[in-house]
Amino acid sequence: GGIGRIYMNTTNPAGARGDGLAMAHRAGARIENAEYVQFHPTSLSTPGAEGFLISESVRGEGAILLTPDGRPFMADYSPQWKDLAPRDVVARAIHHQMETNGYNFVLLDLATHMEAKAIRHRFPNIYKNCLGHGIDITKEPIPVVPAEHYFCGGVLVDGWGRSSIQNLYALGECSCTGLHGANRLASTSLLEGLTWGYRAGKNINERLAGLSSFIFNQALEVPSWDESGLTAEADAALIQGDMQTIRNIMWHYVGLERNTERLSRAIRELRHMWSEIETFYRTTRLSDGLIGLRNAVEVSLIIARSALHNRQSRGCHYREDALEHDGDRLI
Repeated sequence: GGIGRIYMNTTNPAGARGDGLAMAHRAGARIENAEYVQFHPTSLSTPGAEGFLISESVRGEGAILLTPDGRPFMADYSPQWKDLAPRDVVARAIHHQMETNGYNFVLLDLATHMEAKAIRHRFPNIYKNCLGHGIDITKEPIPVVPAEHYFCGGVLVDGWGRSSIQNLYALGECSCTGLHGANRLASTSLLEGLTWGYRAGKNINERLAGLSSFIFNQALEVPSWDESGLTAEADAALIQGDMQTIRNIMWHYVGLERNTERLSRAIRELRHMWSEIETFYRTTRLSDGLIGLRNAVEVSLIIARSALHNRQSRGCHYREDALEHDGDRLI
């Protein structure tokens, strides 16, 4: 369901590359709100721990964001709320600092604003995970970066999980129910999955009632995958190189801060990659990595095109060249 692995930094697990969205799009399903990609402002930035989420409640307890040389910077972006500004404002501020100054990360300082005992009691999991990677958050600041967190768009479905293609249901993060609008609220994705999962199952059960049972006799009824004529094995170096290129394009051009020039360049580069990867796919024996690469470039193009089309900053879609500005949302 998730698409996080098409970005350089993400809180999503391996395999979250938009497989469901890509397959549905190729089949002709209607995709909605693809430009709305939510980024969490603070994920742990240290080798081996990429994607571990540092809760926003850490800032709620008084932690301050600093540049690597120790300068607080959130007042420059949100004078009123500073480090307690909304998630999207904080994420963009960190990203802006990193892009402008060439930082690999910024620092989140809790140690000088909360006693060590209180930190261990209030944030035991964060304390344990950071300590396991050599960072004692009771004594030193935490290196953090923004990370792709949740995809608010997806395959458009109705209240029963039905897509625009007959008999195709979509549930979870690959779907767009409309519940999340332009920026998901915390925990609503769990409730959405539970609710639409129940309703889709109920609808399918009702539609199947009275129909003759489907009996699957043997696996031989399913044709074997035809790889005749395909002699080349999937080259891992090409797959990894292309995936890294996609992640860089999406992070720098279709990430937290977007504009026409960045998005147009992203689309040009992704279209070229899409053509190359399609040729690669159709002449090479399949592997999970190759399938994921093909899906990743498909999803990346969907998001980039949607982001270019929507010239209005709203929710987690931020355009530097927006037609309408919205006060504190701008950097």
